[in-house]
Amino acid sequence: MKKTFLLALGAFLLLAGCASTENYTSRRKYTGIDYGAYERPFTVPGGDDYTASLPEPSILGEAENPEENVPGEDEDFTSEEIASSYGRYTDVTVVAAAKRVKLGASANSKNMALFQKALDAAYKKALRTYRPAGFTYSISSVGAVNPLSDIEVSCILGEQAASDVGQPTCDLFFQTLVQQYNTLLEEAKQNAAL
Repeated sequence: MKKTFLLALGAFLLLAGCASTENYTSRRKYTGIDYGAYERPFTVPGGDDYTASLPEPSILGEAENPEENVPGEDEDFTSEEIASSYGRYTDVTVVAAAKRVKLGASANSKNMALFQKALDAAYKKALRTYRPAGFTYSISSVGAVNPLSDIEVSCILGEQAASDVGQPTCDLFFQTLVQQYNTLLEEAKQNAAL
């Protein structure tokens, strides 16, 4: 009887052991961290939807108790106006115009440095003249063989500024860009010839 009992107990333990390893993927290792206590700030595509909470705006938000700053005689009183127009993070920007500028088939890093100086000068001139909100630019190389041979420049403005002064701002920006680049290129050629 003892043999039968031990044989039945051994068979039972063997079957129980096989049954417990049947679904080994369902076992999870305990790491000691409870991830259920954290919010998931994103939505998994094709998965569960999680609630997302956006943080309160810190630097970009309007101050609750704005202090009135009166500029002195030697201070630039218009810079406050420009800075406050960029403080609204809900403004939509649009590409008001784009232009392809040809730097030449043999354009190199020196030409690109001159082009960047011309971009900076054109940007500053258009910004000082029209003061459009959200005004910036973007450049991308579109040359087929030499990437620097053709540069596409986009004039980007805030949506309201684009409808108000978009066309004259971008026209001045592109006109100054081409003039400045040609001037800088001629100066570089004259300096190289000396």
